[in-house]
Amino acid sequence: MKHILFIFLFIGLANSGQAQITVDRNIIDLSAGARRADINVSNTGKNTETVDISLFAIIDPGLDSEQRHSPENPRELGVLATPRQFTLAPGQSRKVRISFLKTATVKDGIYRMRVTPRSESSGNSKPAGTAVSIAIAYELLLILRPPKPDARLLAHRDQKSLTVNNPGNSNVMLFDGKQCNKLGEACQQLAGKRIYSGAGHVFALPYPDTPVRFMLDDGSNTRGVEY
Repeated sequence: MKHILFIFLFIGLANSGQAQITVDRNIIDLSAGARRADINVSNTGKNTETVDISLFAIIDPGLDSEQRHSPENPRELGVLATPRQFTLAPGQSRKVRISFLKTATVKDGIYRMRVTPRSESSGNSKPAGTAVSIAIAYELLLILRPPKPDARLLAHRDQKSLTVNNPGNSNVMLFDGKQCNKLGEACQQLAGKRIYSGAGHVFALPYPDTPVRFMLDDGSNTRGVEY
C-alpha cells in the first residue's frame, strides 16, 4: 500500500536545494487592465514529474470567515490556467498561462494556484509493505486589482500593540517591519503581513513608545511608513 503525504508550502519556500519542481514567481499581482500572466515551472530533479495545477477563489480573504471556492467551470471561478496538467522530464521547463475571465469591479479578486508534482519514478528499490511518498505542493497568490484601487490602512497604537485595518478595496503588504529602543539600538524585526480589504491585524510591539517602521507595497508602489 502506498500513502501520499501532501505538504503545502507557499512558493517562496520552493526553491530550496531539495526541490524537484520550482516556479519562477510566487505572486501574480495585476492591475485592472491586465488579464493574463505567465509562470515558468521547471523540473530541477532527477525524476520525471507530472504536475497538476489547481485554482481556488478566496472568499473573505484575511477574515475568520475565509473560504476557498473551486467550481469546475472556469468561468464561474473567474480564472483559468493552461495547461492544467503536464509532464516534465529532468531539466525541462513549461510555461503556464494564467487568464482572468472576470474583472474585479468592486474590490480585489483574490485567488490561489496550487502546483502539485507527482514523481513518475518506478520506486522498485523500495521495500515491500507500506510506503510513504511525500508530495510538496506549492501555492501562488493571484491578485486582480479593481479599476479604482483604494489601498490604505488605518492604524492605532497602544504601548503593547499596533492595530492596522484596511477600509479600502485593495490589499496592502507590510514587510521589513522594525522597532528599536530609544537609543536606536536593540532593534527587533516584525513579521510581515498582507492586509486584505476589510481585514486587519494586530502586531505585538517589543517597545512601548518608539516608532514602528515598515515597508508598504500597495501594488502600484513601495514606500516606507512609520507608526
